[in-house]
Amino acid sequence: MRIYKNIIVGSGPVGCHIFRKLSKNSILITGKTKKYIKSRNVHPKIKLKLKKFTNKFTDLIFSKKNNFYLYSPTEIGGFSNYWGKQFFNYNEYDNWPKSIFKKYSIYKKNLDEIDNLYFSPKHKEVKNVKNKEFEFKQIKPPILKNQLITKNIITKNYKKQILEDRVIAFKKIDKNLIMVKTEKKNLYCRNLILSAGPIGNAFILMRSFKKINYLTFKDDNPRMIFGFKFNTKNSLNSGNENLIDLDIFRNKKLKSFCIIYDVNPSHFNIFFKKLIYFFKKTLTKFFFYGQFWVKNEFNEIKLKNGSSIKLFAKTKNSNNSNIKIIKKINTIGLKVIAIINLRFAFGFHYHCLKVNYKGKLLSFNQFINKKKLSNNLYCFDSSVIDQIGLKPPTKTYLATANHLLEKYKLKLK
Repeated sequence: MRIYKNIIVGSGPVGCHIFRKLSKNSILITGKTKKYIKSRNVHPKIKLKLKKFTNKFTDLIFSKKNNFYLYSPTEIGGFSNYWGKQFFNYNEYDNWPKSIFKKYSIYKKNLDEIDNLYFSPKHKEVKNVKNKEFEFKQIKPPILKNQLITKNIITKNYKKQILEDRVIAFKKIDKNLIMVKTEKKNLYCRNLILSAGPIGNAFILMRSFKKINYLTFKDDNPRMIFGFKFNTKNSLNSGNENLIDLDIFRNKKLKSFCIIYDVNPSHFNIFFKKLIYFFKKTLTKFFFYGQFWVKNEFNEIKLKNGSSIKLFAKTKNSNNSNIKIIKKINTIGLKVIAIINLRFAFGFHYHCLKVNYKGKLLSFNQFINKKKLSNNLYCFDSSVIDQIGLKPPTKTYLATANHLLEKYKLKLK
């Protein structure tokens, strides 16, 4: 029986980052599955790049009550294959993960280390507009020039250490020995590192511990806004990469973050793509659509265990003042004519996984301590982050993994 030092589960940006650091004595299980799902059930932007049936996503579940699907990626690169190129640092006034880093200087140090591995330009302020109530800061976004994770490079450099398989469950069978059950076989390791994201991790935990009542995680889901542009002295500058990023402050406190898109044919299916491309100049000049996040507002996604897993969701901290903030962007030449609440789990800023075990709601680390697994089971992805800022969090997720790896390196190496 072969026993691995470390088995890393999940091959998104965090899983691949961990694997590269620990590659000398580890294997990576990508999540690839033999099971196919209907592509029509995934996000429209992802669906454009898939065939009718796909095995690039798994754990598909539908909420009858709230009318949305949930699923986790199975391919190397994960969701970053479809988006994730805005590579932001959170400022000190943002919601950075204080419970993990304790000091902003430690968080910043890890961001700098990530910068050395995945180069991206820094974001900078382009324009600043103030009125009596709000301050609008236009940002030039820090966009990665290349794909964050390249499958060919990973598989070429570490071919013998990558298993194209999917983890079903795990079980501790001795003091320092864990059995990992996959679709194809049983594997054994000293340390199991879960990095499949809150969704993938949640399903693995539920299949491994029948006494889990339910799990929850957060998603900072934006609203979609649609409208037309008009010229004022405060109109925004032309965007970069067909988009404009915008911080909105009230009383010097960050309240909202907004991404304004030019009408882009690549965001639509084949029929509309041709039509929009034909009228692109006119549409880009006069119309826009965008995403709008409001501070402290999030969706709580709940997976309830039982004879079958059930899915629920609800919005937390929503109020009418959030709509008022959105409508105020008309002072900078953007007239909002429609505000749409997206389906639950459409934000993809998943974080903060919690476990209800025997009636008590626990963080991931509290749960593994209760199960006496703290010497063998680890999680370094967004599941352990209790709060994030409004901007895309990919870089913060990588900085968190980098920091926690350093903390536990003696045990894992």
